[in-house]
Amino acid sequence: MTLLTVTSSAWGTAGICVGVVFAILLVLVLVLGVFSLVAKRANKQQTGLKTFALAPGKHADAADGDDLVVVATALYLYLNSVHDEESGVITIKNTQPSNWHAVLNPRL
Repeated sequence: MTLLTVTSSAWGTAGICVGVVFAILLVLVLVLGVFSLVAKRANKQQTGLKTFALAPGKHADAADGDDLVVVATALYLYLNSVHDEESGVITIKNTQPSNWHAVLNPRL
């Protein structure tokens, strides 16, 4: 019965609040849709792939021996995991006792 005692202005205010929330969500969806369309259009305008030049003034198919050695060495080191291996364990050794807990433990 308490629902019936609420005045009509309270119901109107609640309705306006719900309407504002849905309006903001609708605007957000529209803005994100516009950004999506702009991003798709920008991606379509990009033509071709960006090429990686091995050396200034050379093309990828005209690589000399030095460039090939660098690439082969990088691949060998990456694939064979040549790096330091860490244990992942942190050990902290306390050399001096601390009295921060002396109030809680009167024996110290």
